[in-house]
Amino acid sequence: MAFWAAFGLLLPQALWVRRTTPRFQGAAGDPCGLAVSDALDESKPPLQLLGLGDSIIAGVGASHHTEALVAQAALGLSGALNRPVAWQVHGKIGADARRIAHEARKIDWPSGVDVVVISTGVNDLLGLSTIAQWQDKIVQLIKTVRLYAPDAWIIFCGLPPMALFPSLPRPLRFVLGHRASHLDEVLGRVIEPVDRVLWVPIKS
Repeated sequence: MAFWAAFGLLLPQALWVRRTTPRFQGAAGDPCGLAVSDALDESKPPLQLLGLGDSIIAGVGASHHTEALVAQAALGLSGALNRPVAWQVHGKIGADARRIAHEARKIDWPSGVDVVVISTGVNDLLGLSTIAQWQDKIVQLIKTVRLYAPDAWIIFCGLPPMALFPSLPRPLRFVLGHRASHLDEVLGRVIEPVDRVLWVPIKS
């Protein structure tokens, strides 16, 4: 009874959020570029960075790709390593981890990719993926990326703290927040033993 009572409360809220949430657009501008820091060692070849994933990679929330996550990460790496960083973006708004792996197979991958930054999880959460499904999706996504970038570092962004999203009504906000935190912990555990794969949680 408690489950059905909670479900009866959360379902209308979830439908209301789905109906009233605006459909955002990805960032404008060229989805690729070259980040160059001030202290540049021109003798070093450009590092190759590729962004893969959901709306965060697509640049939702930024007016231009140069202001979004992938380009900013490239700029930070350029400054830290004193070398240019060539970056490109392949993001699909609304994509879950399985769709991202599918899209990765259609990309014209450059040779010698050094770093792949991946954002996924929110759409798996909203799609009600089970923990077992989520684990399998991550494993398959890593395997797919490894086919095209066998020597790259793969960096997974942590899921956002959805319990802090003011646009979500309570108690849906807390339920999604708890679930997002759980999926994020599972993500960290799945990739921890995998060589050259990192998880970077988002600090709330």
